[in-house]
Amino acid sequence: MLKIVASAALALSLVGCATQNSLYRWGGYEQNLYATYKDPTKAEAMRMKLESHIQETEKAGVKVAPGLYAELGTMYLQSGAQRKAIDYYTLERKTWPESTQLMTAMIQNLERLEAAKQHKEAKQ
Repeated sequence: MLKIVASAALALSLVGCATQNSLYRWGGYEQNLYATYKDPTKAEAMRMKLESHIQETEKAGVKVAPGLYAELGTMYLQSGAQRKAIDYYTLERKTWPESTQLMTAMIQNLERLEAAKQHKEAKQ
């Protein structure tokens, strides 16, 4: 289930990469993504660069490019930080309303998994 959620987020983020538009600041996203695919050990470095880029973009008062919040959320999800992933998926949904259905589904799935885990732990 986690792989499906991660794959969907990645697909959403790649849609944003398909059009290199000067309307958005991508911060080397495409090059970092490619480098991470070639060498998965660079994932943490990419997460840090992406997080820094998003912070700089927000600080400048510019709208974060489509899919970047979702990508960062997926990176957190892959590292086990489920709550932080949900936070970034929520930001993606808020910033880009056209992502509402996918982000809502992903958030709900993660919340269900979290609730099931808590329920299981409570029984033990």
